[in-house]
Order: sequence, then structure tokens, then C-alpha cells
Amino acid sequence: MANRRQRRPGEDPPTLDPRGFTIAEYREYVEAVHEIGPGCLSRCSPRQLEHVMRAQGLSRLPGLYREFLLTLGGNPSPLLPSFDCRYPDLVQIKGYLIDDLSGDGLDTSFLDGTLVIGLADGHFLLYIPGAETAGGDPPVWTSSDGFDRKRAYSSFREFLLAIADPRPGAVRIS
Repeated sequence: MANRRQRRPGEDPPTLDPRGFTIAEYREYVEAVHEIGPGCLSRCSPRQLEHVMRAQGLSRLPGLYREFLLTLGGNPSPLLPSFDCRYPDLVQIKGYLIDDLSGDGLDTSFLDGTLVIGLADGHFLLYIPGAETAGGDPPVWTSSDGFDRKRAYSSFREFLLAIADPRPGAVRIS
């Protein structure tokens, strides 16, 4: 594929400090480890970021997630190929979930103040509860159809490391 960056023979794969890395460092890591070419991981504009907040009923986003959107959140789907998590998806998925769950007579109150960051197969979601008051690097939760809600990652940074792990089968989203 012409867009892919190939590592030179003998070149060590890059590494990230799991205790702290910037989203710009993360982007470089992902592009190198997964040989993703420039432009495949597009950015969100500040205007698109505001659109995501309005669509999800939020007045602010956690700092690291905000930086993620502005750096590679326009199209992070090479990292989560089975999830709706691109900018256009983020504008629609929370409304879709509320309509779908309430249409089935299910409680949607857990979505109040929640930032939905990904949806797979129309029912498995990744989200950050209490997004407006969450710290800069909040935990990431999962749920299936609003049930079995659990904290899957202690931080957004931990979640990013999990989805970027290049080992086959290494991503564990449950």
C-alpha cells in the first residue's frame, strides 16, 4: 500500500512510556508500529470538536480525549476497525443509542453526561461517564445494550495503549 510507512531493516519499533505520553507521541507510535501512512489518521477541527460536544449534550470534554480528537480523532478507525468512532459517528451515536434503548423500553439515564466514544454492532459501546467533570485522563467504560456496565480501563491512556498494541489478538475490549 503506497500510504504505509515501512520501518527500515534493523530499525527498532518505537516505544511509548505507559505512565505518560502525549497524543502527538501516540500518533507517531501508531503510524510507525502499524505502518499507517500520513493522512490515514485524520484530525478533528476545533469546529468539529464543538459539534461533537453539542451533539452529545456536553459543554466540555476530558483533556486527553479532547487532545486525541484534535490530533487523530477524525478517523481513528484503523485502530478500532469494527467500531463506529470517527468524527461523523461521534455526532450521531449517542442519539442513536438513546432512541434504540428507549425504544426497547430500557433505561437510558446512564447516558446523561456521558461521552460515547465508540459503538460496535449497534449495541456494544465504549464511553466515559460524567465526561464534563471527569479528570484529564478518565477511565473508559463498556456496556452491551445498556447492561453489564463496567470500568474496562483505568484511564483513557490505558485504553489507547490497548488498542495500539501491535501483537495479534492483543486488544481486549470486554
